[in-house]
Amino acid sequence: MTEKAITEFHNAEFKERTNESRLNAVGNIYFLFSNNKLKYIGQRQAIGIKTRLDQHLFGKSYSIDKNGKQNGTISKWNLVKQEIDNGNKISFKTILIEPDNLRTTIELELIKRLNPEWNIQGK
Repeated sequence: MTEKAITEFHNAEFKERTNESRLNAVGNIYFLFSNNKLKYIGQRQAIGIKTRLDQHLFGKSYSIDKNGKQNGTISKWNLVKQEIDNGNKISFKTILIEPDNLRTTIELELIKRLNPEWNIQGK
C-alpha cells in the first residue's frame, strides 16, 4: 500500500497556492512544497482536507477550544509564510488513501521514507 501511495504522490499534480486549488483539493494525505521541494506531509479525513489546507497555506485560524487555547495539531503557516517572504513558490499535492482508516499509517510511512524537513518526530 505504501508503494502505491508513493507512486500516487509522484504522479499527483502540483497545485498552486490559490484558494481555487485548495477548494478543488481531493484527498486525505497532503504534501506541502517550497520551490517544488517537499517540506511537509500531513493527513486529514478527506472531508476536512480543504480546511486543513486553508490553515497551512493561508494562515486561517487553527483549532482553538472555548477558552482560546489551541487544540489539535499546529498549522505550518508560520513556516509557509517565511518561505513566501523569502520569495519562494508554495505548492501542494494531495492523494486519496482508501480505506480512510489507513491514512495515518501511510502518512507515517511516507514521512519515514521521504523525510520532509518540517515533519518532526514522525508527525
